[in-house]
Amino acid sequence: MSPERSVAVASTQSLVLDLPPSCIEFCPTHPKYFVVGTYNLMKDEEPPNESEDAGSSVAKKTQNRNGSLVVFRLENNSVHHVQTVSHPSAILDLHFCPFPSRHDIMAVVSSTGTLSIFRLNPGTDASEPLKHLATSRISEVPEGILFLSGVWDTSNASSIAITTSTGEVRVVTLDSSWRIIDDGDSGPVITHSLEAWTVAFSPAEDPFMVYSGGDDSELRYASCTHSSEDGEKAGVGLRTLSPPLNLRGHGAGVTAILPIAARLADGARILVTGSYDDTIRIFAVHPPHETYDLRKFKKLGEKNLGGGVWRLKLVELQERDGRCCLRVLASCMHAGARIVELEGPLDGGEWDIRVLARFEEHQSMNYGSDCVPGPGQGRLKCVSTSFYDKLLCLWEADII
Repeated sequence: MSPERSVAVASTQSLVLDLPPSCIEFCPTHPKYFVVGTYNLMKDEEPPNESEDAGSSVAKKTQNRNGSLVVFRLENNSVHHVQTVSHPSAILDLHFCPFPSRHDIMAVVSSTGTLSIFRLNPGTDASEPLKHLATSRISEVPEGILFLSGVWDTSNASSIAITTSTGEVRVVTLDSSWRIIDDGDSGPVITHSLEAWTVAFSPAEDPFMVYSGGDDSELRYASCTHSSEDGEKAGVGLRTLSPPLNLRGHGAGVTAILPIAARLADGARILVTGSYDDTIRIFAVHPPHETYDLRKFKKLGEKNLGGGVWRLKLVELQERDGRCCLRVLASCMHAGARIVELEGPLDGGEWDIRVLARFEEHQSMNYGSDCVPGPGQGRLKCVSTSFYDKLLCLWEADII
């Protein structure tokens, strides 16, 4: 293993927000702009215990929450507030669409089980660039159920996966008005026995993989397709090719899943995960449709990051001479943010995991972090947030 060369970095700017931040993402189309989602437990309710994560007590009783979407612009190495859009429920997750033609379209999931779609377009309205397009629900999901995370399908620009506080992973299709198509009770794709914290699609392929992580310490995955059994393109939703499988090896709830486009020489997909057990891990996983539905995976490496690994963001991917190197931005709850390098051979050997930089000015849970899109000439510009102290920080780190 290579020696650790972790560097502590300091903020260049910090702001205190009006409400606790839960998630953040830069807009690929307008890379100077980013959106922060907030999660506010109403003052007439008992506040969550800070020793718990923001969601662990959420499903235990009905609570009143609201939130907001806050738009910022990064210009001349300074963060500027642009717009605040109030939301009647708390924001749990938000993501811009990965398809270039829809990079300005953002999906938002909430504590009242709604999916909202927005468009960010500073060119049409510089002072209020974020416009609401639609809000809809999954008709089969009862009221009182929280949507905990949501992610765009990498193979279908009108498809989104959503996880719930009751442990379900559902995939919905949007119509031309950005509303969920009601196709009857299609049911969940994957289920967990406790909250389903996160979901991810494999890089675009067919069949493709859906991965989910739950508070039950399980990472579950299934091979899926958008085609019907006769090979025709399905109109709505997706089809699972076999029952989901479990990938074991996490010591607590699975909170982050990052599929990587690179593959091992034997075809195994590469998957980086985060958990409440403070550990980042990297696995090689063979899709069930290539293993006759048998579970086949291997852990390539792991490292304790000092705090629960809530979110993972891919910064850089390089493949060269039979080896692969990843740089990842990790939101590590009470430990702050980390820039992590994962490097290893594509023949299935052990990987080296190193922390390149640490940002530790946050005084409470770091649930959301992101970096400026595009090349940074060896220097990464990041924005990270923390929940209870409502802090937003701008910082930079060398990653050469």
